[in-house]
Amino acid sequence: MRTFIGNVMRKGFGVPSASLKPLAGDDASSARLKQVVFTVTECAQTTILDSRFETLVPRLEAYDKELAGFAYEGTGIGLAALDTLMPTKRRTRAFAKGPGRPYVYGIYLGAGMGLARMRLNPERFRRRLDDPLFGWVIMDGYGFHEGFFRHRSSVVEQRVSGRLHGYGRRVFDHGMGRSIWFTSGADVERVGAQIASFPESRQADLWQGVGLACGYTGGVERPIVERLKDVAGERRAHLAVGAAMSASIRHGVGNLAEHSDFASEVLCGMPSAEAAEVVDSLQEGLSSDPDVPAYALWRQRILRRFE
Repeated sequence: MRTFIGNVMRKGFGVPSASLKPLAGDDASSARLKQVVFTVTECAQTTILDSRFETLVPRLEAYDKELAGFAYEGTGIGLAALDTLMPTKRRTRAFAKGPGRPYVYGIYLGAGMGLARMRLNPERFRRRLDDPLFGWVIMDGYGFHEGFFRHRSSVVEQRVSGRLHGYGRRVFDHGMGRSIWFTSGADVERVGAQIASFPESRQADLWQGVGLACGYTGGVERPIVERLKDVAGERRAHLAVGAAMSASIRHGVGNLAEHSDFASEVLCGMPSAEAAEVVDSLQEGLSSDPDVPAYALWRQRILRRFE
């Protein structure tokens, strides 16, 4: 644990060169990825140095609004690391339910990445958050880390951590899908081929992750998004789920971006503001049945809307 914090402070949340190779031929995608990774790493370091909310929030808010979600994601990494070192503090939960609430999705994505890097049990951490809806996003961040930083074992060999069970495995694949978007260099044909190599039972969730990465992160032009929809074929409704989720995340904090708008128009068939309204309205009346997680029911409702 202390070694992890030391490494973050000295070297950052480094990107392995193997993960950057696919991006070498696409300057726009590569530059965007590096910008995102730098922001996440810098904010993880900032958080570890001083996690007091009254000093942390102004530093995060100083970032360009379009990058704010990534800044809060870095904070999630740092807070999860500190919570693991001193578990009685529960900083991640307090921050996500307090001043960081508008960015809860990014915070939990980052926390999941941090847990994966420390090789810790994400399920145990999720339960401690006491957030039946967004707490599952921890598994998404965990899956992204494994797909991006442990690409061979998770994507090529398609291994899944034995720590994940039930619905957590599906959310893990949302993160894996996001990682495939990055490691494929936003090359649509490579994305499709990579997902097609997985068992059919995992492909829908992987496409949902791709949709979110495409809609939220950007780095590609509209014709590429149009081609992505064609390649997804019968899974295009799952792409729409991810893109609509990204629209909701951005509009929820007034964090708008042109790439999010045209991704929503292409993949969801509506402006991003309308897609965000659809996603947000479907949160109402979600079941608290432990056998059907609220997060699962929410995404099922969104999928039915776009099928």
